[in-house]
Amino acid sequence: MTVDVEPDDWARLDPWVDAYLDAGSGVSAYGSDRQRVLRDTEREWEAIDALTQTGEEPASSVVCSAALQVTNPGGVTQWWGDLDPWWETFTATGHQTAVEVGELLDRSNELWAASDAPFETDPLAADISGSQGFRGPLRPNGELDWSQWLAQLLQPSAALVSELFDESIEAPPDEVRREVQLPKQNGGWRQADILVRHPEYGVSIEVKLGDENYRKTPETASLIERHFDDVQWDHVLLLPKRQRGRLETIVSPPIEASADGRREVKWDDPGPITVLYWLDIAAAVRSVLRRGDIVDDHWAANAYLFCAAIEQYVAGFQPQPMIERMVDPAGVVETVRPIAVSGTLDEQLTYLRARVSV
Repeated sequence: MTVDVEPDDWARLDPWVDAYLDAGSGVSAYGSDRQRVLRDTEREWEAIDALTQTGEEPASSVVCSAALQVTNPGGVTQWWGDLDPWWETFTATGHQTAVEVGELLDRSNELWAASDAPFETDPLAADISGSQGFRGPLRPNGELDWSQWLAQLLQPSAALVSELFDESIEAPPDEVRREVQLPKQNGGWRQADILVRHPEYGVSIEVKLGDENYRKTPETASLIERHFDDVQWDHVLLLPKRQRGRLETIVSPPIEASADGRREVKWDDPGPITVLYWLDIAAAVRSVLRRGDIVDDHWAANAYLFCAAIEQYVAGFQPQPMIERMVDPAGVVETVRPIAVSGTLDEQLTYLRARVSV
């Protein structure tokens, strides 16, 4: 590189000089102060030439700007050598969990293939979140859409109602109603999200995703019993598992485990309300599908996709293609991803262990 320069030309390089000759900089450039640079501009440009050529070598790893690369190959190699033990420990976080999740998904695929389900792979076998800005085959937006989807699956299926609510139901519900308005005695009204009714038995489901207004739950349940007193009601609060901590800070008395292991909040009025997580819904759908206890092919396809949507969208579980990239990463993104989702991976591992052992 041959350039005619004047001392004033250095003014344009001041920001670079200030940044890269700073004592805290990790880039080895050249020792200089501005007065010496101004006295010997030609020699300094030759130094920059050499640094530019070094930066263009394949071993160079530090980019200063689009036009100039500066590095000390020997020094950089030593720095990375010092970081190797730390990097190995850092990237090990979550990796073994991903390996175990991958093994469970392989085993689960085998179980699905051997089951009576009309599907041969686990619902997590495919990534339904989509790519390139698409969110997969369906885009449920908020509680209303998720509530509608659940109601559509409950309406024709005695098996799913029995699995979810631990009731021996041989026939589908008489009706499944949504967004039922319940007038209050002092004016105003509450709204029941889902009501599942049989001749002598009913279940109300309050559906929660982002909304954390849990204090209205017992009042809504009491209004349901007052307005529909011809059946015996059970009441369910449905929420993501991650919101349990928030629920426990709001409700009183606290959540308790019943004799059969179900979670309950024992309000005086209307009495115990069962707490279900969205993953409980997914687990129930898995059980019904694997037994082959389906209404028809369309119901089965809808239920299968609903299960996958809960696990991937609501719970944040990783689909099998992503797990495989975590186990055998092709780049830095896949290498560090288990770290970012390590907590979710632990939950996914526990969830899949229970599903595979069933």
